[in-house]
Amino acid sequence: MKKKIFSAVRILLFAAIGGLLFWLVIRNQNLEEIKRKLESANWWWPVLALLFGLISNTFRSLRWNMLIHPMGYSPKLLNTLGSLMVGYMANLAIPRLGEVSRSAMLSNYEKIPMNKVFGTVVVERVIDVLTIFLLLFLILLLEFEKMSSMANTYVFSPMSEKASMLFSQGMLFYVIVIGSFAVVLFVFWFFIVRLRDSKYYLKLKDMLRGFVDGVKTIGRLKNRNLFLLYTGLIWFMYLLMSLVCFYSFPATSSLGWNAALAVMVFGAFGWAAPVQGGFGTFHAIVTQALLLYSISNDDALAYAILNHTTQVFGMLILGLLSLIFLPIYNRKKTAP
Repeated sequence: MKKKIFSAVRILLFAAIGGLLFWLVIRNQNLEEIKRKLESANWWWPVLALLFGLISNTFRSLRWNMLIHPMGYSPKLLNTLGSLMVGYMANLAIPRLGEVSRSAMLSNYEKIPMNKVFGTVVVERVIDVLTIFLLLFLILLLEFEKMSSMANTYVFSPMSEKASMLFSQGMLFYVIVIGSFAVVLFVFWFFIVRLRDSKYYLKLKDMLRGFVDGVKTIGRLKNRNLFLLYTGLIWFMYLLMSLVCFYSFPATSSLGWNAALAVMVFGAFGWAAPVQGGFGTFHAIVTQALLLYSISNDDALAYAILNHTTQVFGMLILGLLSLIFLPIYNRKKTAP
C-alpha cells in the first residue's frame, strides 16, 4: 500500500513540475498570438516529421535486435518495433516506465529472459547518452558564440552566484560538503551491508547479471559498422524531424541545419528530464535555444509546441496500434 502511495505521489510530483515549467514558459507570452500562429501553421510538415520518426524507430528496432542476437535470440522486427512504441507511450504517463514496459513486452512475446532484455535496453540508453554528448560537442563547435552566451546566462552565472553565497557563509559550506559525504557513506553501508541477504538485494543482483550480459553483447556484435550506421541514421531522422518542422512557420522557415541540430540536442535533454513526456521541460529548453537564432518568444514557443505535439501524437498513435496489433500478430504466429 505504501509503495502504491509513494508511486502515485511521485507521478503527481513529476506532473506538477512539468506543469509548473510549462506555466513559467507561457506566463508572459501572448497566448492569443501563439494560438493564431499554430492555427495558421502548415501542418503537412509535421506529417512528414511523423514519417521520419517512424523510420527512425525502425532503425532503432533493428539496432536493438543487433544487441539481442549475440545472446542467442532472434526477435521479430515487428515485435521489437511494437514493444518500443508501447514503451514510448508508457513514458508519457510515468517517466522511465517505458524502459521496463518495452522490455517486459518483448520478453513476453519472444520468450527472452526479462533481465537480459532490460540489459540491452540499458546499453542502448548508454549509447544514446554518449551520442547526445558527442552531438552537443559538435553544436558547441559549430555555434560556439551562441552556445557560450547561453551557457553563461543559464549555467555559469547562476552557479557562480550560488557558490559565492555558500562560501560567504563560511562554516555552512563545509557542513554541507561533510554532510553530503556522510549521507553517501550511510546509503552505501545500508544497501550493501544490511540488505545483502534480502530478497531485494538478490533480485537486484540478478538484474545486474542480466545487465552485464547485455553489455557483453557490444563486444560480440557481428557487424559493428552496421550498428554504427543504424545509430547515425536514427539521429539523422531526428534531425530531419526538427528541420522540417521549421517550415511550418514563416518565422522559422529560414533556419538551417545548425539550428535544427541545436533544437534536436537540447530538446533531447528536455525529453530526458523526469517529467511525463518532457512536458514543460522540452518547451522551455527549445524556446531558449531558438532565441539564440533571433526568433521571437512567441514564434519559438509556437514551434516548440508544434514539434512536441507532433512527437507525442506519433507516440500515442503508434503505441496504441502496437497494443492492438501485437497480440493478434503473435496469436497468428503461434497458431498451428
